[in-house]
Amino acid sequence: MAHQIILALLTLGAIARLTRLVVNDTITAPARDAVDRRAPKSRPWRWLSELLHCPWCASIWIAAATATAHWAWHDTTLFRYVVAALTASHVVALAAAWLDSPPTPRQLVIDPVALDLAVRDRRR
Repeated sequence: MAHQIILALLTLGAIARLTRLVVNDTITAPARDAVDRRAPKSRPWRWLSELLHCPWCASIWIAAATATAHWAWHDTTLFRYVVAALTASHVVALAAAWLDSPPTPRQLVIDPVALDLAVRDRRR
């Protein structure tokens, strides 16, 4: 039972990574640009162009394909390695984005009057 839950979570991570790959990554930018060039000409290309630029739209279709793959090949070692690798790639990308943009340090402002009053209150 636990390995099924872990495999399901890994599959969700793989869906997130594939969605990011299709929508945001520079490696798929030429394919997105090619679809964008054809988009004004016909309705199916426009639909595909919108799909390739919308993470929510793309993730539904990617999840459907991944769920089908999960149903068909969930017990194969290759499927487990692929979803584990995709999930690890997504976690590394999230960690790198977080480490590249640390939160801005907050400046500590001390009010001397309030500090003096706090010290007086402790003495009493």
